[in-house]
Amino acid sequence: MNYLGIDWGQSKIGFALGTSEMKISSPILILSYKNLSELAKSIQKLIDDEKIDELIIGQPKTLAGEENLHKNFEEFLNWIKQFGKLVHLEDERMSTKYAESMKKEFKGYKKVGDDDIAAAAILQSYFERL
Repeated sequence: MNYLGIDWGQSKIGFALGTSEMKISSPILILSYKNLSELAKSIQKLIDDEKIDELIIGQPKTLAGEENLHKNFEEFLNWIKQFGKLVHLEDERMSTKYAESMKKEFKGYKKVGDDDIAAAAILQSYFERL
């Protein structure tokens, strides 16, 4: 199965790809947007081009592990269902810290955002629980 990892943000979204066979995630893309309708074509293209079966979305939580759902995140979750793919939520608490550490380790990432790396961390976390 093919998976699309998603690190949601209010103005940018990071994406990562992975398969259930390899269980390795790879950061692929960061998209900036002003509203969700701007994202529809880009997400549909990713789903079609990569033959995505399921979506893994980072779920905001407090450090204590409690849900920290932002109103816009809830809207995004309802909106993303239009693509007809099974959606899994994955704890994203450590994804940004992981992305920052990866940027330090791999100098080439310093000039880019970390949302796609965070999406890869979210997807990798999901794979580790499979």
